[in-house]
Amino acid sequence: MITPTIITRSLEDYRAEQLMNVREFANYLGINEATYRRLLTDPQKVQAPLRRRVRDTLKVSPYLVKELYPYPSAHLQAQNVAGYNRAQQEGWIEVDDDLEPTGRIFDHTGNER
Repeated sequence: MITPTIITRSLEDYRAEQLMNVREFANYLGINEATYRRLLTDPQKVQAPLRRRVRDTLKVSPYLVKELYPYPSAHLQAQNVAGYNRAQQEGWIEVDDDLEPTGRIFDHTGNER
């Protein structure tokens, strides 16, 4: 089974695909240039309704656009860091295409334990 790789890209990548300049792309998204530039530099300061408008116009999941990607909560970040630290200490568990453990464990350098 081949699993497609999903790549999160920047709004700039989407703009380049459309061969549009910043003004044209901002107009296409239904926002002004200043808002577009703010999305690129500090997306969390752009109001949620405007970010939703951009997402809806592009017809993509927010997880596919770097500037629209939901910012993880402090709790989720802490869980991720704890999981990473545990794997560094105990080893990384290999899983198959169905995310089932294979029984193989690797260290942080990729060597099997």
